[in-house]
Amino acid sequence: MAFRFRQFSCEDAQSTLRIGTDSMLLGSWANPGKAKKILDIGTGCGVLALMMAQKSESMIDAIDIDQPSVLEAQNNFLSSPWPLRIKAMHCSLETFSSETKETYCFIISNPPYFANSLKSPSARINHTRHDEGLSLPELAVIVSRLLAADGCFATILPPGPMEKFQLVCAENGLFPFRSLDIFPKPASPKKRVLTEFTKKKITHIESQALVILDTSGKFTPEYLALTKCFHNF
Repeated sequence: MAFRFRQFSCEDAQSTLRIGTDSMLLGSWANPGKAKKILDIGTGCGVLALMMAQKSESMIDAIDIDQPSVLEAQNNFLSSPWPLRIKAMHCSLETFSSETKETYCFIISNPPYFANSLKSPSARINHTRHDEGLSLPELAVIVSRLLAADGCFATILPPGPMEKFQLVCAENGLFPFRSLDIFPKPASPKKRVLTEFTKKKITHIESQALVILDTSGKFTPEYLALTKCFHNF
């Protein structure tokens, strides 16, 4: 069954990772602005590329190492209102970066981050969810190479991996300028951190926090406001 957003639908049954809260948060929060070229790294079923298409007038390249995911993304793009602006490609980030001459105004990724942890019986899921195929340091190096001088890179990670990733990004000339801490409930620990990076180092980082559910288990007004352009509530 398709996941229905306000302006498009997205099938995810064939992709290695299903549409979830992380994608909804990142796609809703990320700000492509007036970017002319966008790259979605690890597109899966293509949901982030579709969300960026809704939020911009950009041409979007979406890459993934998993062929069934790319085929599903292609079908999702073709059935969307923006089939001429989004292109899905089956390739690794390493191969793509070595062959392309493009730089991108905006790059978005919901990357693999599990390392040395319990794996799934599915090799496809392991390759997508764990960092065995693409480590976070490798991601930082390649994003720095592909990002335009005035571009922006948006991603989401758990707090621990994000702290380490920010250090690696700094070594590669990528610096945070905006972040959002995610708390599932008011009394729960921080679960995710969303961050946008640029190549310009700034002294003041715009940092905010968001709680997804209130004490009664309902979506908070802040979460509803963030996702209102996509969620069908």
